[in-house]
Amino acid sequence: MSPSLSIRLIPLALGILSAVIHWFVPRLTRPDLYFAVTVAPGFRDGPEGRAVLRLYRLRLIGVSILALTLMGALGLTSAFALAPLALLAQIGSNFGVFYGARRQVLPHRLAPTTIREAEVGPRDRRIPGGWMSAAVPFALLAASAAYLGMHWQQIPERLVLHWGIHGQPDRWAARSLGTVFLPIFIAAVTLLAMTLLLYGMAHWLRPIHSSGPEGAQEARYRRIASIMILALEYWVAVLCSWLSIRPLLPASLQRPPAAIALVPAVIAVAVTAILMWLGQGGSRIRSLQRPEPQASQPVGDRTEDRFWKLGVFYFNRDDPSIMVEKRFGIGYTMNFAHPLAWIILGLLALVPLAVTTTIAIRHMMR
Repeated sequence: MSPSLSIRLIPLALGILSAVIHWFVPRLTRPDLYFAVTVAPGFRDGPEGRAVLRLYRLRLIGVSILALTLMGALGLTSAFALAPLALLAQIGSNFGVFYGARRQVLPHRLAPTTIREAEVGPRDRRIPGGWMSAAVPFALLAASAAYLGMHWQQIPERLVLHWGIHGQPDRWAARSLGTVFLPIFIAAVTLLAMTLLLYGMAHWLRPIHSSGPEGAQEARYRRIASIMILALEYWVAVLCSWLSIRPLLPASLQRPPAAIALVPAVIAVAVTAILMWLGQGGSRIRSLQRPEPQASQPVGDRTEDRFWKLGVFYFNRDDPSIMVEKRFGIGYTMNFAHPLAWIILGLLALVPLAVTTTIAIRHMMR
């Protein structure tokens, strides 16, 4: 049976979200970073900066209309499986539009200040709520696994994998360690990667401003971003725990509600909206803004442009930081010259790999 309309249109919803983010993101970065190039603080509000933004947005409109139209058409036909490819094409086109604008800005680049700020004394950085709050999702998974182990004989020999549009089961799989415990395994890998990110934001992230109003807004931004990641961890733990133990639940509680497929999209929109409201590093928090001295060099993110490959990949062997602020976008990225960054990325890559493997195995068992 084909997926419901809400499932079919998920790529379209993500495409719309991507277009909206790329429309606003040039104005969300720090004022002396423009399309991942270090510039004078007032450049983006000047005539040349506005001209670059205008052309960027015109090109963005063109590629977005084409991609979204294609995704919408595919989602409503039997070729809906190709919609994710259209989404990837849109993402690639968005990068091309960004890179074109970056090349226009490059002739106006300036060297960032050579002054570096360091935190003196003990740092008050930790995961929101401490390690106890971060341990709760793992404890929930462990409790679910223990419950399944104790009630193994009560788990049906055939597990329902899918319900039709009329609420009747239409796909099953034989009971096995893989089919029963795989949701917990996927959640555990996901939580491990997200917890590493939380720890990294607290201990591996190089601050751009360590004190003053700018340092305060950075700390506030980092804390809000950490709370969002922690909330996502709890959602992943609850969802996957329910998926694993639902064969032991009453029949009325086993069928997932139709709206569950929309939850990730709603979370993505909410998180994106909050981070866009804050601006990169909290730079849009009005109460903490103050004008830059006109005679000073731009601060940017205190790194030279040459360390940013294509404007988005940070590669600096001399920087001990594992995580840094993005230059184009909101949030953080990795220092790809650090070995630990690749370990974290490898863990994140295991998640879609595990999901893909699960789908393949279940289709083989049909």
